[in-house]
Amino acid sequence: MHILDDPRLSPRVAALLARARRGPSMPAVRIRELARAEASDKSEALVPHEAIEAMIRFEERYGGLWYPLITSNGMEHGLNGEATIYPSIDGWGFRGILDGDQTWPVDVLLDGRTVMTLAGQPRIINSSIVQRLEAHAQLAQVRGWPHVTLGVATEPGQEPVVAEARLPARDVEATGPADKWWSSNETAIHLKLHKWWGDEDIWAARCFARKAEDLPATVASVQHAVTGGVWMDEEWCGLCTHFRKPAQPCLPRGSRTA
Repeated sequence: MHILDDPRLSPRVAALLARARRGPSMPAVRIRELARAEASDKSEALVPHEAIEAMIRFEERYGGLWYPLITSNGMEHGLNGEATIYPSIDGWGFRGILDGDQTWPVDVLLDGRTVMTLAGQPRIINSSIVQRLEAHAQLAQVRGWPHVTLGVATEPGQEPVVAEARLPARDVEATGPADKWWSSNETAIHLKLHKWWGDEDIWAARCFARKAEDLPATVASVQHAVTGGVWMDEEWCGLCTHFRKPAQPCLPRGSRTA
């Protein structure tokens, strides 16, 4: 069943996809006709049967799906006339998603995890496409709230250490390798992996509060809860797509902080 026809979606994913569009998808017979495997040296390789089935499942579920998140570019899903799989350190994968906000492709592994490669360094960013959608849906729910973006640097391949007792409940459905969410009806915390190449990993720590007067306490709780990294000044808000002073709140019109 295509995801846009599925009545069992979580309410927040259904709200996210209320703005979605559905384009054409590749039929299974066409995927089987075009299926090919490209080895690491670019030579032809034997196509594993499970790879063909994974591409068919993906296309039947997500083919043609497009929805906006932060910018107007949107998230595009589908094989787009290709059925080629490529090897990686994490296994075989295929190009299935174009992240419009980052204007960059996302590969889908045969087990459903997703990989983005930047500066020649691949990184698993989602545990599944379902988790990716839940994370996007949670962001869509709170991105209009007053928020502050901080930065945390960690050792390569390491996640920040988080004392979760200081934060709202962990949002298990939305949390994956590159997205960590804690949320309540009034506040939300988002740790998002921003950079994973070079001498350190950089995580964006986004703090949200429904009421602007609650934002300073939310920021303070995150600064006490997150350890195992080095706090950094972050001048860019990827949600509002503009520069501001480090730790300066981004406020909807009419909001104020205490």
